[in-house]
Amino acid sequence: MKIAYLHGFQSSSKARKATILKNELSNQYPNIEFVSLDFPDDIHKAVDFLKGFVKNEIKKGTELYLVGSSMGGFFSLVLQIEFDLKIALVNPCIYPSEFCIEHSLINVLLENFDTHEKFKITNEDIEYLKELEQSIKEYNPKKTSVYLQTGDEVLDYKKAKLFFKDAFVNIESGGSHTYDNFEKCIKQIVEFFKKY
Repeated sequence: MKIAYLHGFQSSSKARKATILKNELSNQYPNIEFVSLDFPDDIHKAVDFLKGFVKNEIKKGTELYLVGSSMGGFFSLVLQIEFDLKIALVNPCIYPSEFCIEHSLINVLLENFDTHEKFKITNEDIEYLKELEQSIKEYNPKKTSVYLQTGDEVLDYKKAKLFFKDAFVNIESGGSHTYDNFEKCIKQIVEFFKKY
């Protein structure tokens, strides 16, 4: 079993939840392989990179599972639909095109918090995200578990709650977008992945 962590927007493989997941898995589940992925900030390149990673793992015969946070949760859904993977999503972003428009992020020079690489989201990226948003409606509820905190200050948890009404959803009061006390979820995530 291998778990890959997909970080959120403007983040990297060194994200807080990635570190927590890595430490908890190595302490409690030493047989589970773990990787936290770095992928481009550019939307098209990110999707291409992640699809290439999954294809390569499948070719090797890896039993692969994804944990995606925020924008990484959105990408996890895109990958699930193409490759039929089990995924766990933490405060996921369901409508990134909407988020970018609402926060006036289009054609603005943005910077990755960790790598400090500069990038822009173009109108073309928004159209691409809208297409992907249509595709994720076909997600598999039986292969999806979702962890939300009502105190998420970045994304409205109610949108995810509604979208994932047919999947397993764990909603905690309070918390934040970072997801407070994430370590408490890890046993549940691993058990969900192990279930068939």
